[in-house]
Amino acid sequence: MPKKMLHSLKFQIAAVLAILLSLFSFAITYTLYNIDEREKEMAALHLINRLQLITNYMDMQSFNYLKNAPQSSSAYKRDINLYYDDLKGQLNNKNDIITCFSDEYLTAELVDMKNGIDLNLDESTKKTLSRLQETWNTYYKELNETLGKRNEYPKLAAAAQYITENQKNIKDIEETVVKQLQNDLKQRINWISFVNKMILATAFIVAVVTLLGFYIKVIIPLNRAVEGFNRVSKGDFGHQVMISTDNEIASIAKSFNHLSQRLHSIFQLIHQVQQGDDLDTTVGFIAEQFSSILPISWTSVLLHNGNATMLELQQAYIDGKPHRLPRTHFSIEATLLEKAMNSDKPLLISNLQEVAKNNKNYVFLRLLAKEGMKSAIFLHLTEATKVPGMLIFASREENAYNEEHIELLSNIAHLATHSLGKTVKMAEQRRLAAIGEFTSGIVHEVRNPLTTIGLALKYFERLELDEDGTEWAEISNRESARMGRLLEDILLYAKPVKLNLRSINFMDFVGEFIKDNKAIGESKKIEIETPNHQENKHEIVYNSRLRVKADTDRLSQILLNIYRNAVEAADTGSKIKCSMHSNDEAHTVTICINNQGKVIPEDILIRIGEPFFTTKDRGTGLGMGIVKRMVDAHSGHLEITSSSKNGTDVSITLPYVGTEINDGE
Repeated sequence: MPKKMLHSLKFQIAAVLAILLSLFSFAITYTLYNIDEREKEMAALHLINRLQLITNYMDMQSFNYLKNAPQSSSAYKRDINLYYDDLKGQLNNKNDIITCFSDEYLTAELVDMKNGIDLNLDESTKKTLSRLQETWNTYYKELNETLGKRNEYPKLAAAAQYITENQKNIKDIEETVVKQLQNDLKQRINWISFVNKMILATAFIVAVVTLLGFYIKVIIPLNRAVEGFNRVSKGDFGHQVMISTDNEIASIAKSFNHLSQRLHSIFQLIHQVQQGDDLDTTVGFIAEQFSSILPISWTSVLLHNGNATMLELQQAYIDGKPHRLPRTHFSIEATLLEKAMNSDKPLLISNLQEVAKNNKNYVFLRLLAKEGMKSAIFLHLTEATKVPGMLIFASREENAYNEEHIELLSNIAHLATHSLGKTVKMAEQRRLAAIGEFTSGIVHEVRNPLTTIGLALKYFERLELDEDGTEWAEISNRESARMGRLLEDILLYAKPVKLNLRSINFMDFVGEFIKDNKAIGESKKIEIETPNHQENKHEIVYNSRLRVKADTDRLSQILLNIYRNAVEAADTGSKIKCSMHSNDEAHTVTICINNQGKVIPEDILIRIGEPFFTTKDRGTGLGMGIVKRMVDAHSGHLEITSSSKNGTDVSITLPYVGTEINDGE
């Protein structure tokens, strides 16, 4: 029998119940059987008592006959009819009883039962009955000879005298048989009582042992589990319950320990998300923490490096230690990496060595196989990372991962990818910050000689040049100015946005901005419709007293860039609509600038705001990127939509701070 089954509570409880049921069943069956046997013994004892009664009756009859012997022939004949027939009947009855005892079988007629009784007598009783039979045979023969036959004038007096003189020996033997049967019956009853007492004692011991075992194996572990749940519920994640048994309660405790361990790892991961900003550190942390809940020998991260068909190995850990590889770029086309990238569930590879060997395109898989890995799980990093990629777990064991591991990773995939996503994002921010500093340095270095070139070009404009020279000087001057504006935009985009915030009435500010910049649309005869002149006022839900905290210079720059873009996109003689609405639940205010120019295609719309992306012939591609960064710095949101029905809407949503706040606050 398997050891696991022996330790199973179900098996143990079933075994105890089976033992108790067997004990009580045996006790009941044994008792009923012995009651039936004792009934037979009682019948035998009753028959022996009947034998004694016959003997006593014969003694009494003999004594009476001798005392009242007949004095005439008529009295003698009367005694023959009475005494002789009665004596012969008693002798035959007694002979039948003694013969049955000697044969150890009591006939149904004698015991007055449906069936006869087989006697189960001990040796001493058998010997006594044998002696009784022998004595009786002699006695019976001699008495019959003394008595004679009925039709030959039996000797009644002689028979009575013989009975009186020889009956005592028979009576003594019968008395011995009675005592032996009574003693045998008593011993058997005592044995039945002893057996039942032993069964009850055994059942009691089994019950006590069961209760003690139940307390040790169930109550104590359950109390520990309850205490563990209470501690975890109070925040003691990682608490482990001591396991002292190997049964279902132990399985619950093991599951609890796994749960607690996983919760501890998850919360540690959350802490790492909040504290860490280094990809290598985060991957190392995952390799360390996840090893307690997954069979891990290898942990690595692959991320897109800008090429949609390639993944770059960022970091790999073997047995919790950093591991450098000769190759760090891997194609995903026609590989399991591509399959995992297109799936929202972890991809399990159980027979890694065989799969890697049978497909030449599986370069990364062959690398894992070369490192001794035999099982792997590919976990797709979702859009939360902003940089698509893959988290890889591998083990040196075959079939190391099962459905439980897949389900676990599926459940915590979002957390893992969010962790890496935040880390990647912070790493990207650090990279961009470094690029920004580098760019700022280049801009400063280039701007100084560019200023000198600009001054030289202005000098050339004052000289008398031929037609070609004048044209080239003008072109150079324009390009120099454009280069200067590009450097200013690059510097503005690269530098961190610093705001000088103050509270302003948003509608008043927008109204003043539109009033000051109306001239921008006059060349195309474009009219701007302000929020104060909305025709469908019932559609506008806005409180004119709402105030926002903003840097007025930056906010003017945002609106100016959007307004100029709207004028450039709008048709000559059309209108640009400026509308505003507020959301009291979200505490936000939104300004929307709409033009009815050409619809912006979807593929272009999604790229607006990317650095250096522009559809203008002489644009820098940084304008909307700068706008987006400034809106983000104001904790706002920029949204651009375009359709043939509604035109192009550029919406800016900012949080408002109330309605009665003074500018100085």
